[in-house]
Order: sequence, then C-alpha cells, then structure tokens
Amino acid sequence: MRTKHYYWWWEKIITQDMIKDINKCEPVADKDLPANVKKTSQVIFFPYKKIKPYLNNAIEHCYESNKNNFYYDLFNFNENQNIRQNTYSSKNKGEYDWHVDSNDDFTCDIKFTVLINVSEKKYEGGRFILMCGSQAFHIKELSKPGNMVMFRSNLLHKVEPVTKEERKSLTFFLEGPNFK
Repeated sequence: MRTKHYYWWWEKIITQDMIKDINKCEPVADKDLPANVKKTSQVIFFPYKKIKPYLNNAIEHCYESNKNNFYYDLFNFNENQNIRQNTYSSKNKGEYDWHVDSNDDFTCDIKFTVLINVSEKKYEGGRFILMCGSQAFHIKELSKPGNMVMFRSNLLHKVEPVTKEERKSLTFFLEGPNFK
C-alpha cells in the first residue's frame, strides 16, 4: 500500500487472470444511471459471493489501511452486497462528471470508495480525477489494470471521457455509522 495526497493505492491487487475471470461473471442486474450527474457508462452488478475469492485480499487491505490511518468506525463488509462494474466506452465517450459518493440511508454513511481497474484492453482517456482541497489530481495509479485506489467518499471525483476502446472498473464502498 502506498499513499499520495488523499488516497491510498495498491499495485496489482488482482492479476490479469483474475480480471478475465471477473469479467466473465454473469451480472445480477443492470442499473439505471442517476439523473442528476452526467454519467455515460454501463453499470452492472456482481454478487460479492460470486467474486469473493478475487476481492478478499483487496478488502482486507482496505480495512487495514483504515485501521492504520483513519480509525473510522466501519461495519464488517456485507457479503450480501453487490459489487458495481462500470464500463466506460469510447463509442459514447463514456464519462462520469464530478460527484461524491453517498447513500440515502440515514443510519449509516459511506466512508470510503474503492476502485479496481479491471480493463482487459488498453484504452485512452478515462482518466480518474480526484479533487484534493482546491486542486484536481489525475490518479495515474488507477490507469493500470489490477491496481486499486481507496479514498474518502466525500471527496469530489470524476472519470474523464474515454476516447479509445473501453475502461472497466469495479467499485465498492466501506460503510459505517453516521459521522458525529
């Protein structure tokens, strides 16, 4: 694990073979895109139980990073949840405009967002940008397949348009009791 600015990242948290296996999994559902933010990607969900062997190590690293850096009160990872896969295609210049990750549940907060690059082909564009204070940073580490990034969910972030091929990423959230 390495840290830069306001995010933590891990290199090659999953292998190319694991990426291929994940991308072969059958999704449980497609999801409609939110109306209030410009997002032009396909969103599908995988049951965590289906891809657990590929993500267990990654999730453990996230909890360890929280323990060593934040001390946030986090719930145990919910094994019944679905993991999102976002596919940003050059066919429609797939992107996701500035946003923060939150939920509508008033009993808990999303504390961390975790992204893993699961692209199988080289793509162009699709840079992940994180707003740190008043500066926007391109998080280059997420550009490599197999790499993982974790950041506080209340930070503004976006994905710039993909201009060639497609960019795929898994997304999951670590939640805990409301901030006090």
